[in-house]
Amino acid sequence: MRALLLALGCLWLRTLRVRWTGGDPDALPARAVIVLWHEHLPVCIRAFSRRGIDVLISRSDDGEWAAEACRRFGYRVHRGSSSRGASGGMRALARGLETGCGLAGMALDGPRGPRRSAKPGALWLASLAGAPILPVWVHAPCSFRLGTWDRSLIPLPFSRVEVSLGEPLTPRNAGELAAAMADLEWRRSGAD
Repeated sequence: MRALLLALGCLWLRTLRVRWTGGDPDALPARAVIVLWHEHLPVCIRAFSRRGIDVLISRSDDGEWAAEACRRFGYRVHRGSSSRGASGGMRALARGLETGCGLAGMALDGPRGPRRSAKPGALWLASLAGAPILPVWVHAPCSFRLGTWDRSLIPLPFSRVEVSLGEPLTPRNAGELAAAMADLEWRRSGAD
């Protein structure tokens, strides 16, 4: 049953029509840490697929679903989170930045929140790797939200999703990083 549900979930992700509204996904920096809010994970799995990006996913049961979906969409998956296996997962991401495609992705507020509260992991990774941080924002007009801690955004099948890339930045702290994410959201909402 689990395999069937995973296959259906991956099929649903493939139906999403991604439209880039800010930044060029084909002109990503050679090295960067791509950051997003946990609620945007489903859309970003689809949007950044087949690029060989190294991603950090929690070791939880829910994380297992996301890890398998990411593998199917061409990501290099490393397991760990702030609560379990943090240092090993972050070291694996750092090695991936050096030996992989040069891009790593992670949810700023995952795996348990609080929602939209930036944690320092991305700053640590970017500093260690000497790479900028690239913020991402997702907008999905035809969607609903789950009742989970992150209020995960679930677009309807075959709907259009808009993905915005911020400018590469080197924030000094988590507050500056959260402000950059809020600015990206504000610029995106001003486009409506």
